Amino acid sequence: KYSPTKVSPRNLPNDSLISELRLQIPNEEWRRVYSLLAVYGLRPHEVFTCDLARFPLCEVGEETKTGSRLVYPFYPEWAESWDLIGALPTVSGKTNTDIGNRITHAFKRYDIPFPPYDLRHCWAVRSLQFGLDISLAAAQMGHSVKVHTDIYHAWITEDIHDHAYKVLMSNPNRPKAPGLKLD
Repeated sequence: KYSPTKVSPRNLPNDSLISELRLQIPNEEWRRVYSLLAVYGLRPHEVFTCDLARFPLCEVGEETKTGSRLVYPFYPEWAESWDLIGALPTVSGKTNTDIGNRITHAFKRYDIPFPPYDLRHCWAVRSLQFGLDISLAAAQMGHSVKVHTDIYHAWITEDIHDHAYKVLMSNPNRPKAPGLKLD
């Protein structure tokens, strides 16, 4: 249901808030759902197809909207310390939307002040901050580069652009301006 003409601004949570709010979910299984969404940027229903046999990689199951794919954690520290492997809550629903709605209701029950899909958007932005090529980020999210740039890059703020620029400029191997005498 997303399209570039329907993208409306969101106030995405920062990574510190994502980490803090995780701790307010008392139910271990629902905390694991939240954690998987944050670490891998999954669509809510994809949590229930996530295979961590190659941990810290997540293999999203074939039966999802876009088929099987591998997803890497951004931050790997979260993957290592957030107890991602284990039981998930029993969730009923005939469609992916039904399952997503169950997760949305759980977020509300645990006073998470944003919808589950915001964690997916945050992963997309975070992958850029880490320097992942957009074609790889799009593939890991299970969509095209066009969708990635049209939809997910709408959440890129000035702070993120500034951070990306500083990282690039701090690279000692970056091209240097010709004709300048450097001491």
